[in-house]
Amino acid sequence: MDNTNQVPIRKTSSTAPVPSMKRSKSKNPMIRMGVIAASVVIILLIGFYGVQMVSHNETMKGVNSSEYQAVFLTNGQAYFGKVTDINSNFLTIKNIYYLQAGQTAQPKDNASTSSTPLSLVKLGSEIHGPEDQMNIARSQILFYENLKNNSQVVQAIQKH
Repeated sequence: MDNTNQVPIRKTSSTAPVPSMKRSKSKNPMIRMGVIAASVVIILLIGFYGVQMVSHNETMKGVNSSEYQAVFLTNGQAYFGKVTDINSNFLTIKNIYYLQAGQTAQPKDNASTSSTPLSLVKLGSEIHGPEDQMNIARSQILFYENLKNNSQVVQAIQKH
């Protein structure tokens, strides 16, 4: 082999200018402001939604969704059902029952030892025909609690 026809390869450094990577400015500053405003709105909405989810989980703490709850109000009324939502203003309860005192005959000896019979009533059969959901103002609630499955109220609901 003859190496006379080969041209030696020379390493040279390139001195050609590299085009600059300048960002082209938008011709319309209104488009740019719109994109910024939309981005801010989206970030705020995501933040608001996240706060709402955390706050909902915190307020529902202590409510066992697989059990019935009793909600006791400041006016002495108690409702039994499933608490489905609690926020800063309202508690929402569904599948609602309440206790109603029945009429008894006057005892012969006028003694007050007889107790008034109570019956469990399903919400919705009243004359005004309410839906089976209540939104109760938190300011009207004394407390609420989970009911055991073997409680008399839960057993009556399950029989109803």
